[in-house]
Amino acid sequence: LLPFLAVAVLYEIVPLLSVIGNSFIPDGGSGFSLENYEKIFTKLLYQKAIINSLKISLTSSLIGIVIAFLGAKAIHNHTGKLSTAFTTVLNMVSNFAGLPLYFSFVVILGNTGIFVLALRAIGIQLSTVFRLYSIQGLLLMFIYFQLPLGSLMLVPAFQAVDSSWKEAAEILEASPFHFWTRIGIPVMLPSLLDTFALLFANAITAYATVLLLVTTSIPLLPVKITTMFTGEMTPQKEMGSALAIWMILIMLAVICICNLLKKLACKGGEQV
Repeated sequence: LLPFLAVAVLYEIVPLLSVIGNSFIPDGGSGFSLENYEKIFTKLLYQKAIINSLKISLTSSLIGIVIAFLGAKAIHNHTGKLSTAFTTVLNMVSNFAGLPLYFSFVVILGNTGIFVLALRAIGIQLSTVFRLYSIQGLLLMFIYFQLPLGSLMLVPAFQAVDSSWKEAAEILEASPFHFWTRIGIPVMLPSLLDTFALLFANAITAYATVLLLVTTSIPLLPVKITTMFTGEMTPQKEMGSALAIWMILIMLAVICICNLLKKLACKGGEQV
């Protein structure tokens, strides 16, 4: 384990400690200061970036987990070649992000994309209700790359739902909706919460596709962090470090909330 421990120390623990230290250094100065964190709560630009990131991450995670649940259920219900092919596609698509994802969406839904031109030919102007280079486009792309990851994470969770429970529910004339809302989903709730936390972390830290699609026209937390270190402006690693720590705290808060809900769900199940 020593090689892995060395890698973890050099590439995770040491950089994290460095970021924490830099976040308390004032811009262009030295010593200890909360100036950078004060700017996060007082400057509208940073507040807007945090709010936009939270909105897109929460919305894409919620929509993504609902669709991923249906996809994982389809894989679980079908065995053989169809299930294997579906899983293979999900594994392949789960790594489809960044530049390839951006290029595909531009080709299909860009201003001169195939789908846009096809609708325009029949008299429908898609730009009146949807624009790719906007919050709408970002949200659609985020949902897209959430789906395969969420589906793959939820497939094993369906093993916790015993098939005999479904048979018993059918005998008692319970509809599939009642079975899943009262038995299936409550049993799977810990896995659903874990998957949601993972999807949220995956969304709030994504920046490559965002930079390619909207550059810095839409303020988002990971984009602001990136520009603080590698942007055209004068590097502000202290402010970037403070934003990075704040993003880590947001992720930890969501994970803690999900863990708390899991404990409450487990206690409720034990009481029942």
